[in-house]
Amino acid sequence: MDNYDDFEEVFAFDPLFAYGEQTINKILKCRARSIGHELFMDRLLKTLGLDEANDLYPPRSNQDLRDLHLQIIESPSPAHHKQSVLYYILKDIPHKDVHSSASAFAKAVFLPERYRIFMDGIYHLDRAQFPKALDYLTEPVLIPTFPEEIMYTLCTHPEQRDEQLPLVYYYTVSPAITSPKVVAVFFSVLAKASVTEAFFWARKQGASSHRSLFEQLINDVLDGPEGEDRARKSVELIHLPFSGEEEIWFDAYLGQGRGKNLPGAEDTLSVRRTITSRSAVIADSDKGLGAKSSDGMDWSSLGSSFERGSISVK
Repeated sequence: MDNYDDFEEVFAFDPLFAYGEQTINKILKCRARSIGHELFMDRLLKTLGLDEANDLYPPRSNQDLRDLHLQIIESPSPAHHKQSVLYYILKDIPHKDVHSSASAFAKAVFLPERYRIFMDGIYHLDRAQFPKALDYLTEPVLIPTFPEEIMYTLCTHPEQRDEQLPLVYYYTVSPAITSPKVVAVFFSVLAKASVTEAFFWARKQGASSHRSLFEQLINDVLDGPEGEDRARKSVELIHLPFSGEEEIWFDAYLGQGRGKNLPGAEDTLSVRRTITSRSAVIADSDKGLGAKSSDGMDWSSLGSSFERGSISVK
């Protein structure tokens, strides 16, 4: 394509084209369900300097589409950024002719592969097609873009119920996460998957966040849904290798702090104190908790007690 600045050339398949009502409504619904009522397309338009993204996209008429194209072209942003946004827009349009497709446009303007892959991922993310979005967004060729916004969406979007997807994105892309709200929601997802992994991850987040995450871990475990999963995680929690400082935090949070009213808080604290003061009991418990009763603690009942939300210390 010689001139993507020319609307008639970009939309040569139908210069009079306008978005249909069904397409417009679908995009508006996606925006309404998005975090902060903001699509990733809105963010992309803002990076081009188009601050009124919600008014520009989706275009309601052919003239609106022409105006949007013009504002994109007049942006001082690099050519590949502007071409990427036009590629996204063309993906909205149902083409019968393969030569009019978004992929044909990408080839015509020599859009680099990593730009196309990223836009494909963002397009599917905006439409709440999360597994398909991650097929693109975890490609090694990509440089992480909007990583915290993507992570927050994967952790909190009302239609995203697969708790493995945020972990897939994190361990594949290794995005930098610094926003406290993103750290908090990701940490909750991580804690659901593995208490031990979350415990060691919290230690790597720096002194300013370590204690709050440590307390969040305790809260997430003890305040979880009653049942076998909470019992298992509670046992895992009290056997973690706390440092001296973490031991003090644990005692303070469940003894006098905000966690003192959590289900089983007092009993959990008692069990932890018993474990840390009886190395022989720890050794016995590693061999098998089921048949031992030591120092008045019935280890065989520990898991079921956690499941009920109460631990019996005789």
